Amino acid sequence: MQPLRFLTAYWSVWQGLSGRANSELGRHGLDLRAFIALSYVQGSPTSPGELARVLDVPKYEVTRILDRLTGLGAITRQSHPGNARFRRLEVTPSGQTLWETSLHAVSTLVGPALDALGSGLEPLTVSLEHLATLTDMPPEEIP
Repeated sequence: MQPLRFLTAYWSVWQGLSGRANSELGRHGLDLRAFIALSYVQGSPTSPGELARVLDVPKYEVTRILDRLTGLGAITRQSHPGNARFRRLEVTPSGQTLWETSLHAVSTLVGPALDALGSGLEPLTVSLEHLATLTDMPPEEIP
């Protein structure tokens, strides 16, 4: 049964790769969620609400992640001059260093498994990104 086969394979890959990544990231005070959040903020300043939308996690979970990153000195939360409820997230210089160090560590651990896919990695990544967009849709609206 293909759905079960896919989900089982996805689960096994997730468990293996995320376990390795979390173990290494823990040495830097991060977990995979915090690392991915830091990656988004590092890419361009954003808001907590935007980060919750992009990561598809509840706002309270983003608050926990941001508290952790703030505690590490990796990000700052700036109030918007025109809207006191809006917070702008920015990576600090030490946060940039933390992200670069963590990215290198994760790449070193996960890279060999991904490299083993060779030219199949890019189509697989594109397919998973496409699948991610479909999971936001109700089943009856999926083309």
